[in-house]
Amino acid sequence: MSVINPQEVQEQAFERTQRTGADAGAAIRQTSLWKDAYHRFRANRAAVVAAILFLLMCLYVVIWPIISPYDPYEVDFSQAYLLPTWEHPLGTDQYGRDLLTRVALGGRVSIGIGFVGTFVILGIGMFYGSISGFLGGKVDNAMMRFLDAIYGLPYLPFAIITLQVFGVVNFWTMVIALTIVSWLTAARVVRGQIISLKENDYVRAARAVGARWYRILGRHLMPNTLGVLVVFVFLELPGVILGEAFLSFIGLGISPPQASWGSLAEDGRAVFLGHPWIIVIPSVAIGYLILCANFIADGLRDALDPRTRETKEA
Repeated sequence: MSVINPQEVQEQAFERTQRTGADAGAAIRQTSLWKDAYHRFRANRAAVVAAILFLLMCLYVVIWPIISPYDPYEVDFSQAYLLPTWEHPLGTDQYGRDLLTRVALGGRVSIGIGFVGTFVILGIGMFYGSISGFLGGKVDNAMMRFLDAIYGLPYLPFAIITLQVFGVVNFWTMVIALTIVSWLTAARVVRGQIISLKENDYVRAARAVGARWYRILGRHLMPNTLGVLVVFVFLELPGVILGEAFLSFIGLGISPPQASWGSLAEDGRAVFLGHPWIIVIPSVAIGYLILCANFIADGLRDALDPRTRETKEA
């Protein structure tokens, strides 16, 4: 039978106290919403793969027209309608132009219009919705009734009318036509966020110390809507790209020799039975980008709002 030494017990207790005190005094690992969101996004494999594929597509449309050995505007009828080969991996079109290069060039226009149009939509919607939600009362009611009045305007017909009014179709007129009545949903989303955020304690504290309304709105409220807006970018992007593709497909888009994915699909429509790959290739590119954007948006939504994931798991 072993004898308990009171001195040893006391020394062990002292060592445990010292270790506990050291642990208690250790610095706590700092974190933030964006760091946590980054780690949660990385855990979503589908979203990560989609983001990588999306980035690869963007690199392709930016870099390939620069390093391509083929001139995307040079016409050579002797090379027309060539099937995909090692020399022309995607074949050639009716003018003998390399489709791999033309698709990259068209992707620049389509993705560019998509991103610029989306940011214009967010800019207008964020400004309108934040003012409406923050001021509230009769101002908010009047602004929302105006929004309801124009909400019934048809999207694509109104875009077609806008293009006809301009009379010239180029990158910027396409952006204006696709965004002129597309910011309404963004305004509603931002308004809802501002209404919920302006009741928080930090807003009351800012008011108590005498902060002006524009400082409260710009410094405290609008930055806290960025999480929702980042998700909205990838939700709205496919709609803008599809809108551009539709307008180009019916002949109201970018004029030749410039190209977009919609105009490339329109070129293949007339020869679909004999040369189907000409319409299939830009259509696959559009579908590829839209799927990637949707998966990224879903991953960002889960990453920036953990409650969404908890609801799904429940």
